Parts: sequence; structure tokens; C-alpha cells
Amino acid sequence: MYRIIKRGKTIILDKDRALYIPAYHMMVISDIHLGKSGHFRKEGLQIPKQVSDTDMLRLDKLLEVYNPKTLLVTGDMFHHDHNLDLETFREWRKKYASLEIILVKGNHERLPVLFYEELAIKLFSDYYELGEFCFVHNRKDAPDKGKFIFSGHIHPGILLKGKARQRIKLPCFVFDDTAALLPAFSLFTGFFLIEATKEQEVFAITAQRVLPMGTRRAEI
Repeated sequence: MYRIIKRGKTIILDKDRALYIPAYHMMVISDIHLGKSGHFRKEGLQIPKQVSDTDMLRLDKLLEVYNPKTLLVTGDMFHHDHNLDLETFREWRKKYASLEIILVKGNHERLPVLFYEELAIKLFSDYYELGEFCFVHNRKDAPDKGKFIFSGHIHPGILLKGKARQRIKLPCFVFDDTAALLPAFSLFTGFFLIEATKEQEVFAITAQRVLPMGTRRAEI
């Protein structure tokens, strides 16, 4: 994990593609795309159910480590319409009945409102504000209120180059003075390779740790 400070609040970046804000006892993830493997199976592509199960096990581990009061998802929590993967999530929700779940609607959210109500998921159509922070799926949709913005949608990744033409693509967090871009939580997603500007701090995510790659030192 890696700690930075934004707007006076500590933010913990975790290698499992999540961040935690201790002051608010809140875990934030983006683009988990639950039901994506089930959607592809309905379309005749044999994507194993273990794909989504692995994501849920990773989420279980994060909840055990940080014990948040709130899980906030900045969009695309669910991939498409109803399928059997979502019934698995329904059972998972029972284990964490006391966990507050807030979802800012993403472009893949197509389930009926009743589904979210039954699972006690608080749904926000545009954005959600808490203190000095604003959470939105796509950064361009955030209101101009001077708050620090957390968003997803892009699935950011970075290409690292080594000697002997070694190359590796890694998911990453991207921060600047006004906003943070979160990696896709789901392992069943591709990357959009970014070209960081000098104003940005990039944190690559490896299997072992979060690795700062930015041009400026993070606040610790």
C-alpha cells in the first residue's frame, strides 16, 4: 500500500486496485463489472465463472483488511442486464449486510432500480459528494464546485519499458492537484494506456505493491 495526502486527508492506495480514506472509513473502487463473465456466457462465449469469483474474493480480502463502514463504487459496478453472476453477488451481499454501499451510476448500469433497492445499494445518477471530495464515473461529468474529484471509466494503464526490449503493461492510479483516476477493479478488463503529463503523479500497480512513477514526489 502507498499513502498520499489530498485536501488534508490521507488516502491509502492498495495493490488490489482500491483506495481507502481512513477519515471517512470508506473504501473506493471503480469498474468492477460484476456479471460481465455471465453476460459473455449468455452470448455463447465460454468465459469461466471463476473470473468474477476471483474479483469477489479480492474484495473480501480488502474488506477484511480495512473493515470500512462504506464501500463506494465510482460506476460500472454491474456490467449489463441480469444473469447468474448477479445471483452470486446477492448471496455475497448477505454476508456484508451492515456495509453501506454507494454506487455512482456508470455507463454500464442497466439494471432496474428495484434491484439496487433490494440489495440496499444507494444509487446516485450523476455524482456523490462527501466533504472536500466528489465521486463520479466520468470526470467530465463532475460539477465545477472546486472539490477533489475521484473517477473511473478510463481503465488507466501504463507501459513500462526495461532493458532488452522488455515491456509490461500495468494498471495504475493517476493523480493531479484536482482529481484522481482509479484503475478498473475487475481483472477481466483491458487497459487504456495513458501518457502522463508533468502535472500528474502515476502509481503503477504490481502484484506486490503500488509503485510511484510520477514526475513529482507524492505527499507522505
